[in-house]
Amino acid sequence: MSKDKIVRKIKKALKKGGDTHTFDDMVKLLTEGRLQMFENGESVCVTEILSAPQKRYLSIFLAAGNMDELKELQPRIVQFARENGCNFIQACGRMGWEKVATDGWKKRWVVHTLDVA
Repeated sequence: MSKDKIVRKIKKALKKGGDTHTFDDMVKLLTEGRLQMFENGESVCVTEILSAPQKRYLSIFLAAGNMDELKELQPRIVQFARENGCNFIQACGRMGWEKVATDGWKKRWVVHTLDVA
């Protein structure tokens, strides 16, 4: 996939995710090693290792591209989580993701937001 196409998909996903980060913010965090990127064909998944007092987990920060290609990334992401001492993987996304969750994924909670600014 061309670099321009990847950038466009990432920017679109960042916008849908609430504009919490710019593309430049994400590049900086990737460069610093605070985010990790997994690619497959025309798809990309960005993760972040987070630590809570009792658990360490891998949060899927962003996913963009072809659904089948994203699903194919799961074994690599699971292995990465295990290698980095994570207890579980967390993904928050729009409602449509529920229809395509692969075996083993459980719906644990729903996230709602309220704009106050």
